[in-house]
Amino acid sequence: MPLLNEQDAAFLRKRFAEELEHPVRLVFFAPSVGGIALPGEDVEMVEYTRRILKDVTGLSDRVTLEEHSVASEPEVAAAYGIARTPATAVVGAEDYGVRFYGMPAGYEFATLIEVILDVSRGRAPVSAETAAALAALPGDAHLQVFVTPT
Repeated sequence: MPLLNEQDAAFLRKRFAEELEHPVRLVFFAPSVGGIALPGEDVEMVEYTRRILKDVTGLSDRVTLEEHSVASEPEVAAAYGIARTPATAVVGAEDYGVRFYGMPAGYEFATLIEVILDVSRGRAPVSAETAAALAALPGDAHLQVFVTPT
């Protein structure tokens, strides 16, 4: 049973059809795959994340899902720099380093959708002033945004 209701799914289908410029891969990492729970694993959070990603990828053939286990595929997790789970690498024409950790529920779901669209464009919608400030940085920057439910 899908987590998205039909009205939301129709809205997102339309947005994806109109706004996706390039294909996007959602590379999902769970602690394990195949129903085996590891100690300390939040099974419900991982399963919800998997289900919502499957719903999202079902809305457009331009958004695909790959699933990996950090337990059985540590080399794949290392290649994507995945340190904890659940995690989703959002990859477009290239890997821009966008990682979404945790469960995309509530407001975080909207953030996931916007990230998918931005990655499909290969750019984020930033002002000219922000672009200039970023260009003036002496090197790469590692940004992390933490969100907690209230």
